[in-house]
Amino acid sequence: MLQTYLAYGQWANRILIDRLTDLPDAVLDAPQPVVFGSIRRTYHHLLVIAQVWQAHLLGRPHGYTSRDPGHPPPMAQIGAALAELDAWFLDYGAGLKPEARTQVVHFTFIGGGDGAMTQEAILTHIVNHATYHRGHIVAMLNGAGISMANSDMPVFLTAPA
Repeated sequence: MLQTYLAYGQWANRILIDRLTDLPDAVLDAPQPVVFGSIRRTYHHLLVIAQVWQAHLLGRPHGYTSRDPGHPPPMAQIGAALAELDAWFLDYGAGLKPEARTQVVHFTFIGGGDGAMTQEAILTHIVNHATYHRGHIVAMLNGAGISMANSDMPVFLTAPA
């Protein structure tokens, strides 16, 4: 199920990437009543947090001191980096032996404090976290009168291969 979940996350993020890439800056940067303040900054947050969790899995520093590190790069750059990370997570999950899935990874939260999760829980969280913020982005798009393809898991599971 983990591989299916990671593949779903990759698929759903691709739908988002495809929809956001050509939108005008006025839509992407319009102030929004959400924690990250705009579509672009919320999208960038998806990438930042994926990079943070990848670093935790690899046992290396990520270099971030904020979940919202300021001026996001261009949308195409965010999309390309997110797509690359999604592929990495899918490959990483595929390579995990059953005993490694339950291996605990210790880390420090960006805001401070120690944490510990299994590798499988981290990979599951990455997909869940992106789903949460894709929902914010879809709501912001809807508010701007812009629709997006359905990215629900049942759609993924029943889509032709």
